[in-house]
Amino acid sequence: MNITYSLKEKKTTCNQPVTYNDLTELVNCLEDSEKIEEENINNLIAMEINYQTNFTKPQLETICGYYGISKRKKRKDELIQEIVIYEMDPENIEKVWKRKKLWSYMREIKEDRYLSKFLIFN
Repeated sequence: MNITYSLKEKKTTCNQPVTYNDLTELVNCLEDSEKIEEENINNLIAMEINYQTNFTKPQLETICGYYGISKRKKRKDELIQEIVIYEMDPENIEKVWKRKKLWSYMREIKEDRYLSKFLIFN
C-alpha cells in the first residue's frame, strides 16, 4: 500500500497596508502576555516561599496525599515543587479550592475550645 500526498501553498495577497493602530495593538497584546507571564512567575515564587516557610514536610505529604501526588523518597523542596505545579494547573483549580476550604475548616475546629477534642489531625 503506497501513500502519497502533496502540499499546495495557497497564494494570498495582502494589499492592505499595516496601520499604526494595528502595530500598537500588536505591541499591547505582547506586553499584556508578558505581564501575565511575569505575574504567573511571581505567584509561583510566592507559593514556593509560603510552603517552604509555613509548612512542615508531614503537612506537605498530607497535601500530596489529598491531591494524589506521589510522595515517596522526595525531599521537602521536591514536594513543594510538585504541589505548586499541581496547584498552578487550571484543570485542578476546583480541587485546590476545595482543599484550601476544608483545611480552613479544620483550622477553625482546632481553635475551638470544645470541638478541638474531637478532631485528630496533625
